[in-house]
Amino acid sequence: MVRTASSIFIRLVGCLVALALVTLPVAAQVSPFGDPEPPARLLYVVIENDKIIASNILFSRTDEFDLSAQESIAERREDNAVVVVATNRRLIAYSVYTASWFTERLKAGETLETLEAEDFSAFAVTSRRILNFNGRIGYWSSTRR
Repeated sequence: MVRTASSIFIRLVGCLVALALVTLPVAAQVSPFGDPEPPARLLYVVIENDKIIASNILFSRTDEFDLSAQESIAERREDNAVVVVATNRRLIAYSVYTASWFTERLKAGETLETLEAEDFSAFAVTSRRILNFNGRIGYWSSTRR
């Protein structure tokens, strides 16, 4: 098979374009004004009865979370891209970047001492553990204290 210079050039350009598309950040968005920054606030939260509703601005969607029977909200913190809700049974976090809810059950007799949220992370201290939530990957981690 004979390849001409133009066919090689076309394939090379195609490969470069594909490489550029793969390496672009997923969350980067460009406004009509050429601003590469996403909006300052990416998340709004509404609590109605036994339901938590997250309005995800980044992906233009809403995601709902139903609380179980006799579960009540004790505290709530939210920031730019994450919300964390503490109930009498568990910690519930939502991340704009994963567009998902993630829960961590409280252990028997465990009480909440501190709850914080900032940017895309959340932090909680209970009577038995130190927990953090990474909203970029949607993962709770904890250590005993």
